[in-house]
Amino acid sequence: MAESGFKRRAKRLFMALSRSRLVTFGCNSSVPERNIALGYIFYILTGFAALLLPWCTYDGVEASVLDHLFTATSAVSTTGLATVDVPKVYTPLGMCVILFLIQLGGMGYMTISSYLMLHLTHRMSNRSRTVITAAIPTPYGMSLTSIISNVVHFTIAFEVLGFLSLWAAFACAGTDVPAWHALFITISSFCTAGFSTFSDSLCSFSGNVAVNAVVAILSYAGAMGFIVITDISRKVREGRRYRVTFTTRVIVTITCVMTLAGTALQLLFPAAAQGPSARVSVMEAFFQTMSAMTTVGYNTFDLATLAPISVLGLAVIMFIGASPSGTGGGVKCTTLSAVYAFVVSMLRGRKYVSLRGNRLPFYRVNSALTNILVYGVVLLTGTAVITMCSDFTFSQILFEAASALGTVGISLGITPLLDTGSKITIIVLMYIGRIGVLTLGAALMTHAVAAGEDYPQDLAV
Repeated sequence: MAESGFKRRAKRLFMALSRSRLVTFGCNSSVPERNIALGYIFYILTGFAALLLPWCTYDGVEASVLDHLFTATSAVSTTGLATVDVPKVYTPLGMCVILFLIQLGGMGYMTISSYLMLHLTHRMSNRSRTVITAAIPTPYGMSLTSIISNVVHFTIAFEVLGFLSLWAAFACAGTDVPAWHALFITISSFCTAGFSTFSDSLCSFSGNVAVNAVVAILSYAGAMGFIVITDISRKVREGRRYRVTFTTRVIVTITCVMTLAGTALQLLFPAAAQGPSARVSVMEAFFQTMSAMTTVGYNTFDLATLAPISVLGLAVIMFIGASPSGTGGGVKCTTLSAVYAFVVSMLRGRKYVSLRGNRLPFYRVNSALTNILVYGVVLLTGTAVITMCSDFTFSQILFEAASALGTVGISLGITPLLDTGSKITIIVLMYIGRIGVLTLGAALMTHAVAAGEDYPQDLAV
């Protein structure tokens, strides 16, 4: 059947866009991480310019130019930290701009354009392939094109189901305009952004089982990543014929361990602002652990009342973060597992690194070690700069820096009180947190498919 005129024109348009250097400011580097870094800067500046429009803020509100840049960076990096009361400062149009930036940041650089080009032209340019490969670590045996399709399809599916569920939950709770709140928080949850249409995040719903459950499911789905979602969906369809990847097994194991350990710690050392009942206290402990681990950044009670050991526990969880190919931040749980395997193997005198009986490629281990080291250096540097600029306690500053670099978004309440230098530092940390994990070891990741034949149980880091 002959192609329609519309489809031919669409093909020409996207072929032209694939050669365009607009998003990367004229740069078409052979180094994919450079294109990724410039692409996210373009998104941030575009959102920043949109938020400066007078129709995006209410008349008479106090929000500086730096506050708008902070908000745009936080949205694109899917962090959720804010120096202003977002729902009171930004109009519905401004909130829609923020929501659009969250969706772009959550789905990733070039994912949507690559998906459209793939389905219109049935092929992908070499430039797009190298950038997507750098942006989405894919274990051996998984098709890059299927990952791209699944990113879009699963995002739509989860967000539609989440929207309907939250709409019903908010309507039952008597919330005004439940559909709008449901739409915004669904997208923000799945993209692990943490922005809320409520000034108190989700504190008003600390005892609402339905809201807590839906937000947690969306956050876990987004943070555990599209590798896990793809694996589980294939396992459901194919049954025993399909064996889930080693990466998925590691992610699920560490996610469960971190959730249980973090919840237990929060219960053993509860916050001063405890829930009115044991049931609510358990929900709050679980939800806050989930929020830190998935890097979604919501809170259901005042985090300033946390016990010091609980603050440290959440900071460690934020440092570890979510999973590769997901919407969350942190060094990634698979990176932690690779470093753990390296340490254990060296202590046992092995000449190779293995995890649960599976040998890991040295380029994966090297990438994980580099990731941990550089991430730690950046975190300490950011903490030191903010310490020199502000008068907050060290624990507050470290927690804020870890939240920014891990693109988490939870705070001990100091974000609106930050001075100019500290705000700029947090902006830089949020940006590095969004692209840093993608660029740290991106050169090694591009060799994953070729080298993976010797390691059929390769671990995506």
